[in-house]
Amino acid sequence: MKLKVLPFALALGVICGLGLFVAHLMALYADYGTSWIALVQEVYPYYELTLGGAFLGALYCFLDGFIGGLIFAGLYNLFGFGCCCKRCK
Repeated sequence: MKLKVLPFALALGVICGLGLFVAHLMALYADYGTSWIALVQEVYPYYELTLGGAFLGALYCFLDGFIGGLIFAGLYNLFGFGCCCKRCK
């Protein structure tokens, strides 16, 4: 079975972006996970603990997840992981 590269990459990008967005809002309003957000601030330029920073961080993380999904699905398909029976191919 081969992975569909673009849908996989989009799904991973959305999951990553939403995950960082929710974590950012939790840090901003509930003061929970601020040390993790400080670590993310070192990776993404111009990322701050503000409401605008939540959207910027979600965009950064979406792009990271999208590129990572492209690479993962492409390598998965390249190396031919999955079922080896003739019916699946």
